[in-house]
Amino acid sequence: MTPLLWTLLLLLVCCLLAWYLTATAARLDRLHHRVETSRASLDAELARRASAAVELATSGLLDPATALLLADAATASLDAPRGPGPLDPGPGTREEQERCDEERWWVETALSQALTAALAPGMVDARGRPDAADVVGRARGAVRRVELARRFHNDAVMQARRLRAKRLVRWAHLAGHARLPRTADFDDAAALGRRDTAPDPAPDPAPGSTVVPPGTSPSDRHPDAGPGS
Repeated sequence: MTPLLWTLLLLLVCCLLAWYLTATAARLDRLHHRVETSRASLDAELARRASAAVELATSGLLDPATALLLADAATASLDAPRGPGPLDPGPGTREEQERCDEERWWVETALSQALTAALAPGMVDARGRPDAADVVGRARGAVRRVELARRFHNDAVMQARRLRAKRLVRWAHLAGHARLPRTADFDDAAALGRRDTAPDPAPDPAPGSTVVPPGTSPSDRHPDAGPGS
């Protein structure tokens, strides 16, 4: 091959490499934008879930102990410190940033557990409360939206991490100083967002019937109460 052909071949390779790097950088930028927007959406849904939990805790539909635990967990979620963005290098070391994220997810897991206990069958006393279904429905809907937002965010994070793991992307420093995004690892109480696993509040008892507290066995009932009471 003549020097001219070698030069043309080298220019072609350089052009192909430049095109590939440009296309990959654009794709990575889109994935980073998706990570940021999905994290913002997740943060918003977590705030709405905490607000719905506060509403449920203060509605009078729960027993005092459960309401207090739920209110504490919801308040902790609303007051939890927010670290830098999912890609923002921010202040401090990587370990400090990861510790901040882990603390946040621990708080959200605690709220999920409190909601699971509060929305368990028999825990909501809807007698004489026509608004009970709306209050509980808002809490369940908030849980469902958190589940979806967390799923979308984690999917975006995993796609970005897979692309950033490629050798050429690392060698060319296409990610710049953006922090490696991490998935949102917390219990989102997903089952509570599905109506088939989270029954509606119990309706008002029929006239003349006896209301049995949750967890009471038939042997603990009044001796005069019949089997259908």
